[in-house]
Amino acid sequence: MDELYTYLNMLKRGWWIVAITALSALVIALAASLMTEPVYRTSAEYIVSPNVALIDERDLFRSLDTLDRRSIILTYAEVFSSERIFDAAAASAQFAEMNLKGYRVTAVVLPETNVLKVAIEGPDPEIAASLLNAVGQQAVTFIRGLYQIYDINLLDVAEAPSRPTSPGPLKDAGVALVLGLFVGGVLAIGYAYAVEGHLWEKLLGKADVAENTAV
Repeated sequence: MDELYTYLNMLKRGWWIVAITALSALVIALAASLMTEPVYRTSAEYIVSPNVALIDERDLFRSLDTLDRRSIILTYAEVFSSERIFDAAAASAQFAEMNLKGYRVTAVVLPETNVLKVAIEGPDPEIAASLLNAVGQQAVTFIRGLYQIYDINLLDVAEAPSRPTSPGPLKDAGVALVLGLFVGGVLAIGYAYAVEGHLWEKLLGKADVAENTAV
């Protein structure tokens, strides 16, 4: 309990160190957020199912069993996120004069489903949504030529997001403030130890001098 009281006193005496450190961290975080290019994220979903127009009832159960093994749908996910599909979409007329190096497409299979979630991240929300829909069209065309007994259809189209996913100024500022307070507290305690230790050494030195003089 005495140690806790000592540390609290150190923090109280070094409050200015804590304040300066926390404020500096906050300003740096906000400045970094303002200077960082925003990144927008949007997604679309596709469902994979047997093509009932091409298979009979017995083969339908076999195709469903194959889908449960995940190899087919995982292959489709790789197609969506491949460079070949991205380049094919980027080569279309609407993106001909655009720099698309800042855009990245990913695809995952939603757990316990035959649904693919395809997402894109990039600096412009409108371009990101349009590009992802173009990627989807290219991927679906390519996939339908791989396994004709399966069909893939769009569930949810990609829409332009209204807010960026990063940076998050408020979130970054909050984290920076907490870290600044922690670091400031450590510095305040360290400063108190250094000052008090130096003062204690001076007092001991004076005491030794006085004792030697008395002798």
